[in-house]
Amino acid sequence: MIIVNKFLDEGEDNKKKLEVLSKIDELKVIANNHYLMRRFDEAIKVAEEIMDIAEEAKLYSVVREEGEYIANLYKQAKNKHKFIVIKDNFENLKEEFSKLADKGKIEEAHVLVQTFKHSYEKNIDLNSFKIVREFLSRESQIWKEFITQEQSIIRQLNPLDIQFNSYINTNNLSLAGETLEKVKKLLKMLSNGEILKKWETSERMFLELRKKYVLNESIENDLNEVSRLTENYEFDEAKRILNSKIEYLEKEEVTEYKQKIKTKKKLILDAESKYLKLEDDLKTLEVLIKDNIANNHFKEAINNINQIIKISRFIGQTKNLEKFVGFINLLESKIKLEAEIETITNKVKDLNSQAIWALKVEDYDNSLHIFKNIIELIKTKKSQ
Repeated sequence: MIIVNKFLDEGEDNKKKLEVLSKIDELKVIANNHYLMRRFDEAIKVAEEIMDIAEEAKLYSVVREEGEYIANLYKQAKNKHKFIVIKDNFENLKEEFSKLADKGKIEEAHVLVQTFKHSYEKNIDLNSFKIVREFLSRESQIWKEFITQEQSIIRQLNPLDIQFNSYINTNNLSLAGETLEKVKKLLKMLSNGEILKKWETSERMFLELRKKYVLNESIENDLNEVSRLTENYEFDEAKRILNSKIEYLEKEEVTEYKQKIKTKKKLILDAESKYLKLEDDLKTLEVLIKDNIANNHFKEAINNINQIIKISRFIGQTKNLEKFVGFINLLESKIKLEAEIETITNKVKDLNSQAIWALKVEDYDNSLHIFKNIIELIKTKKSQ
């Protein structure tokens, strides 16, 4: 405010100038209020009114002072109008930035800020607006902290990347999986799109390798089980496992195991065919044995029983082996008995011829002795 120390000598003029100065002081208060409320256009109008009054009263110092004041107001108003130009976009920027920052999408938020700056910085000094300057300063600090954190995470990822690839190359999927879990914990805090994409590719590769490893292990286990079942002549279960695996592989469109399983299935079918042939052979031999025994062909029967024992052992049907061995022992006893009876019969026939000859030559004592021996042999034969 201007304090006027000069008093008018003339009474009437002095009174008029005092009234003018009083009016100017009132208007300055009004202009100052407009200024504080940042209503610069209204403040300029009031200041221009003060200049008109001062000029009419020839108060040139007031005119000069108000001219400077108006110039400053014009500058302020110009800045205000510039801020009005960016106000809506700035408010939208703050809102979107806040949303993205809350979600941890700092990179996207930073891009928004940079786009905003590039749109206006050529024509407007954004730092001249306090609210914008404070926002940009806060965003800059957030960005610096973000970059520092990103770099720290990347430094932690580098040795894990080396470990992971080493384990993959040596097919150590267990340790590769453990390393990947450590990596994924760090990736949750990372925003670097290139590195995230790289690890997405690495994880897909790992999952494919693990899937292949698990499938290969599963197939090997199934093939081993099929081999065991085939050795035990459990062909139906062996075929069920193989058919189930074939169905699964066709569903998953996996072709690399097709030939291996096809070969295994052929082996099973061949083994089953041979098994069924041997079972038919057993039935045929059983019929032959019955016919052998019925015709007292005991040696042939024993040979056929030995064949049954051999085949039964080969195909794992061992529950009746003791019975077949018993049959052999029984038949061997019959063969031995028949041999002994045949020996006695032949001896009786020979002695009978001798006794008849003794009677012809009237050697009755010798003939009687021979007949007694024949009787003893006949008794022995009956006891058997």
